[in-house]
Amino acid sequence: MSKVAIIELGTNQIKLSLVRIEEGKYFEIEKEYAEFVGIDHHLADSGLIKTVKIKECITILQMYKQIALANHVDQFYCVASANLTKAKNYLSFIEETNAELDLDFKLLTQEEEINSLYTAVVNTLDINKGIIVSISTASTRIINYCRRVVLNSLTIPVGAANFTNVEDFKQELQNAGDMFKQVDREAPIIGSDEIFTSFARLSRKKTKYPLDLDHNYNTTKDNFQAILSFLQGLDVEKGAKLKGISANGIGYIMNGMQIALAIMDFVGLSNIVINRNARNVGLAYRLMMGEDERPVTDVCLNSVETVLWANGLDMEQAKYHYFLATTLYSQLKVLHKLPRVFTRILKVATLLYNLGHTINQLSFNKITYYAILNANLYGLSHKEIVMAAFVASCRNWDDFMLAEWVKYKDLMNEDDLVAVRKLAIIAAMADIMNMRKQKVVKDISCDVLGDSVIIKLVTDTDMKKNKVDVDAAKTEIFCLRKLAKEFTRIYKKNVEIL
Repeated sequence: MSKVAIIELGTNQIKLSLVRIEEGKYFEIEKEYAEFVGIDHHLADSGLIKTVKIKECITILQMYKQIALANHVDQFYCVASANLTKAKNYLSFIEETNAELDLDFKLLTQEEEINSLYTAVVNTLDINKGIIVSISTASTRIINYCRRVVLNSLTIPVGAANFTNVEDFKQELQNAGDMFKQVDREAPIIGSDEIFTSFARLSRKKTKYPLDLDHNYNTTKDNFQAILSFLQGLDVEKGAKLKGISANGIGYIMNGMQIALAIMDFVGLSNIVINRNARNVGLAYRLMMGEDERPVTDVCLNSVETVLWANGLDMEQAKYHYFLATTLYSQLKVLHKLPRVFTRILKVATLLYNLGHTINQLSFNKITYYAILNANLYGLSHKEIVMAAFVASCRNWDDFMLAEWVKYKDLMNEDDLVAVRKLAIIAAMADIMNMRKQKVVKDISCDVLGDSVIIKLVTDTDMKKNKVDVDAAKTEIFCLRKLAKEFTRIYKKNVEIL
């Protein structure tokens, strides 16, 4: 395992990410720092980065280097944004920075910028095809991908800071040709960076959305337009900032939103998915995977395993719990009658069942609930994340947090509540089947007979050897029977456990 300091020198901000990496497997961004520098605003007149601004940037970078060294980093990975090439003296700026700090900043190409953004998206959103749109201070990037392969991409030298009017930007799109006019009509716009996350926060506040999650927030072009109209109707200075929404002013956000709407009109798409993860996530993935640039095969499972790794949980025991739960789920299919999509919720709930243990060994149910909600889980809808949190925290009906459930009344319905209860009892029973952490249960057999269910635990020696240990799972069976009343309440069947 290694720790890397990723430093990004951009035209709008300078960013430090402290990243813990298990090579070829997982990474975790432990801490992020960002300082606004606004280099773009100083280029309009002379096209030069002024000496005072260079000194300011170097001072910030010196502090970042000290923070990184204090956190015992093994490696510095330093990049400079391709947008810096707009400055006439960008090369001397980078050279002076490298000399002052004894670091090696690499100037990213437009292609590398696009690749890092695409990598961040494709590994954290389980979306097979889409149009990625990223609007920075001085440029707009558009990426069309399908089946996890980039089909084409475009960088337009107009961003939220140098935007003049929407007609000029539309002309830039027209000049780019027809590469984005034949896109799949089922593909969403995947909005990345500050403009889209700021919009998402405003939208959630306006609609009293119950989850404070930017990533994978789904909405529509109509809602996007409504939020822009709301901002345009505010009687405030364009430089004024919205607290808790963005570090940039209202005018900056409105400029970016007008650019985004022009792109939506141009490509003819109206569904929007928000991507919270920026360039640093894409860079971290590439550092972790080395020469292997293939996207992860299962976005959801990869994010869950990353959480297990980052929190030092026993991954093998977690996977065994998941095996028992899915086996029981399959055996009880005739009773629960839940569609296949719910297996993903059960996967997350069982693999992260003991996440709360990292905080409190004895009272962890509610901690697990909040931990799952805030665990950076990818490949799941917001609704699925909430349901997984309830399944993992509801060990029995007395544990159910009804007041919390009421918060999600606009996301959930009565069928969802029934599903959570059915999955929760399966997860709880699977947990008890391995309560001694000895993996004695190798299979589960269920027979549904009239108004009764017989659940039989198959152990190592269960009727397969001359010496049969009939008490191999005695402890587990004893504790499982305590859930019999709860099982009957949910499934309307008496249960016998052997």
